[in-house]
Amino acid sequence: MQLVNAIKDLVYSNDCVTIPGFGSFIVNKFPSIYDESESKFYPPSRRLSFNSKIQNNDGLVANYFSEKSKISFKKSLELIHGEVVKWKRKINNEPLFLDGIGEFSLNTEKTLVFKPDFNYNHLADSYGLKPIYIHKVENNVLTYNETTLNRYNKLSKSESRNSTPQFLKIAAVFVALIAGTYFAENSYNEFRISQEISFQNEIRAESIKKAEKAIFDFGTLPSINLKINSPASSGKYHIMAGSFRLESNANKLFDLLLSKGYNPTRLPLNDKGLTPISFDNFSNRKDAVIALRKFQKSENKDAWIFEKE
Repeated sequence: MQLVNAIKDLVYSNDCVTIPGFGSFIVNKFPSIYDESESKFYPPSRRLSFNSKIQNNDGLVANYFSEKSKISFKKSLELIHGEVVKWKRKINNEPLFLDGIGEFSLNTEKTLVFKPDFNYNHLADSYGLKPIYIHKVENNVLTYNETTLNRYNKLSKSESRNSTPQFLKIAAVFVALIAGTYFAENSYNEFRISQEISFQNEIRAESIKKAEKAIFDFGTLPSINLKINSPASSGKYHIMAGSFRLESNANKLFDLLLSKGYNPTRLPLNDKGLTPISFDNFSNRKDAVIALRKFQKSENKDAWIFEKE
């Protein structure tokens, strides 16, 4: 069974592909970008990220194998489960590389780490497009040696004293060129940084929406742990209302939810430097899922469940 090939086929037409008992591959779309370090323009692409917490079977991969191999849905689940067992055993001993998908490994804290394979572009519209190398335009700097300056001084004596010396004109042009280059470069850098931040925020919001599709449970498999301890804690399931870069905006939402009679929580800064705010929190996932549906209908259709460690 080629589970890897199934994943590569499914991510072309699906935004979230869940492997039961292992995790979910979430597809994010990126526009064309310019890599300044390599001087290359890259075409639009779809890149993979991985969420090990979303493991519930949504039936997508099992149905794929059932149709491809002409076998029952139950048999497909058994085959997928067997492949997942092999993957987890290997990850416990060494990195696992899946061609066209990426590499899985455990860090020093025994946390699963995923590095996508950037040699593959999962966007069908960009098939056959390759990165374009852009040659840099070098700025030539004018220099004057002592001989040149002496000759210029002799010529300048013959000009009228009331006229503006030629070397001042040259110097003025030279200063203008340097200043123009400096401000142009700064403006470009500010635009590029602003653009990257905007892309990251859009991709994060899109990933949250895609991940919600995987919460439906069509059957579960026996769990296989990676020897990672994660003690349970009361109220660890949070219904997320939003995340903010400005603390003032986070406070406004927090106060608004309080005024509506909810039980909001201000969570610690996440790895994106954002302050998450939740509608409420629950000690078990079943109650959290029931509450999620209510909040999606009444408050925010993009609300989602976050499991706090």
